[in-house]
Amino acid sequence: MSVESISIALHHSRATGAAKLVLIGIANHDGDGGAWPSVATLAKYAGVTVRNVQKAVERLEQLHEIRRFVQAGGDHRTAEHERPNRYQFLLTCPPDCDRTSRHRTRTHAPVELSLDPLSVATPGVGSDTRPPVGSDTQTTHVTTPQVTKKERRASNRARGACGHELIDDRHCERGCPVARVEGAPA
Repeated sequence: MSVESISIALHHSRATGAAKLVLIGIANHDGDGGAWPSVATLAKYAGVTVRNVQKAVERLEQLHEIRRFVQAGGDHRTAEHERPNRYQFLLTCPPDCDRTSRHRTRTHAPVELSLDPLSVATPGVGSDTRPPVGSDTQTTHVTTPQVTKKERRASNRARGACGHELIDDRHCERGCPVARVEGAPA
């Protein structure tokens, strides 16, 4: 296990989402001979499917943060057909890193937010919606307003044609003279 590799992955990786969790898992196993956690172990660490781990490893290779050697892991006791992939952790501190436990850099580049195609919600190959390599994606955050009990009760009350809550048969809460809407609760 390499605490330094984990710290570098946390502070300097450009990966996001599941890819970053997979990178941290690989960094957790990093040693002198590389790292060879199984894909199932990385899936467990990241909380994603085996297929999403495979996609994350591809993304990490594109970012040049790891290098994968197919079936090169294990040791002399591991049978050839049972050897896991070996990963070389390539990520290092940038030249302007202060190399402390916080890994501060002199140039704080803004964090680029993008939609991560390697999210837990990605069910598998059939529904892949990964944008082409090199294309820019935009992040949009949709928030749904939280409705309080008071607001829910108010929405169940009778409303006039103006949309306001009715106080009596002829006036709404804002004093509008309104006719009742057909089908509205009394």
